[in-house]
Amino acid sequence: MKKILSGSYYIVSLLGVLFVVGSFLFATNETHFRKGEIAGHQQITPQSITQVDEMTKEYIFSGEQFTGKNICLAFYSIHLGIEVYEDGELIYNLKPVPGIFGTTPGSVWNFLEIDPDCGQVIVRTHAAYERVGGETLSFYIGEAVDEVLYLIRNSAIGACVCLLELAIGIFLIMYFIIGNKGIRIENYVLYFGLFAVLMGAWSLNETVLMALLVKNTVAGSNLGYILIMLMPAPFAMFVQGFLMPEDKWAAGSITFLSVLNMAACVLLHMTGILEFRNSVTFTHILMAMDILYLGYALVHYVKKHGMDRIAKTNIVGIIILFAAFAADIIFFYVISTVVDILGRTGFLVYICLLAWLAASDSMEKLHEGQKAAIYKELALKDILTGLYSRNAYDEWERDNQHPDKTAIVMLDLNNLKKCNDRYGHEAGDTYLKKASEMITNAFSQENTVYRIGGDEFCVIMPDAKENSIEGAMDRLKELQKQYKGTDHSVEVEIACGYAFYDDNVDQSFVDTRKRADTHMYENKRMLKGKEPR
Repeated sequence: MKKILSGSYYIVSLLGVLFVVGSFLFATNETHFRKGEIAGHQQITPQSITQVDEMTKEYIFSGEQFTGKNICLAFYSIHLGIEVYEDGELIYNLKPVPGIFGTTPGSVWNFLEIDPDCGQVIVRTHAAYERVGGETLSFYIGEAVDEVLYLIRNSAIGACVCLLELAIGIFLIMYFIIGNKGIRIENYVLYFGLFAVLMGAWSLNETVLMALLVKNTVAGSNLGYILIMLMPAPFAMFVQGFLMPEDKWAAGSITFLSVLNMAACVLLHMTGILEFRNSVTFTHILMAMDILYLGYALVHYVKKHGMDRIAKTNIVGIIILFAAFAADIIFFYVISTVVDILGRTGFLVYICLLAWLAASDSMEKLHEGQKAAIYKELALKDILTGLYSRNAYDEWERDNQHPDKTAIVMLDLNNLKKCNDRYGHEAGDTYLKKASEMITNAFSQENTVYRIGGDEFCVIMPDAKENSIEGAMDRLKELQKQYKGTDHSVEVEIACGYAFYDDNVDQSFVDTRKRADTHMYENKRMLKGKEPR
């Protein structure tokens, strides 16, 4: 089910990307204006403001308010068509070109030159949506190009906050991708990184700086809505993976609803039935569900683990997140303007807190995993020889009861007790090390060597041929001869015997090992020149 939800999320994400790309390529505003240059930052108040109807508003200025040369009027509009008249003559007109990408001009900084000899200037706005019909604009005038620089400087802090959110998200995603090549990093790191990238991109898209830089304001508006619709799913999956509440349905349900919301909103927008600005309430409901789910998961976590570092950080985080979300909702529905710097900073603080917590928790689990791997390695390795131990062999045998075409070679060291009694256990240890080295060298690296007893070894040979086993045993004999030819007081002598798994004879590989053991003891008696015991 999780794979189906993930696949559906990626599909609707691709749909959103294609829609935004189409917006940049084909959507446009119809604009006619007399462009002016503006500087300074002097606010100007209309002589009168008239609400013509629910969707239309007029701002009337006297010509006396525009004195000097190259006077430019500047104002910022959101989802408003604009007409500006100078003594009854239309000098500026902004309206969207109707199409599947929407009927809003988006967020636009409007700049136009005003004739200082004019008698009256009228700015008429036509709201694309009823919710912004009552919005009152702020107007500025100046005499040089410094106004744009002023706007950029004023928006720089907010833009930096958004870029920091983006950077954190990209870091977490890269940490997950690169780190997973060598070690296992939990998926919640990826989910939170994706959420941070979406949040940072959305916040940046809402800044004044982007309104100045992005020429295609229709596409910019659509991009913002697509980004916010993509947020609820990865956040819910992050909460599920990080705090691990007992429920098995909440995160999946939010993801499923997000997929439906995305697909439905894009379809409704393209058909003109309900544009993004009017359908975004459904996305806000999903985001509220995310916060409620975070609260539920946090309560469950505290009950299970107590007030540890994760719980305390998340409590602070949920307060900040709720405040930032509330500020965003108020600015959107009540003030009808761009995201405020307080809400944007609140989201950044929350992302920083949770990114630090997720990364540190992931590192702790990584260290625990490394320790567990070391302990497992110690449990499966023989300390003295470095070969795999009896525990490792038993584990292999449990997992391979009927290994077709597999042979086992049993080996036993002669004279180990005599070496220990005559020369001491240190010499006996040297004997074991040298014998294990010979066995490893004789039987190629493709096979696995185990020390399964004090002086007993075995080699597992998958897909073995009888001549390859005989060849390895001959190499082992040659290595023993070479060792005898040197000046050593202890003679290394290794008895061998092997058997192939045969499902006509063996009920399991245990029977194969017993047959190989019998052959090994026959070889051992031959080497010692003794009768069967």
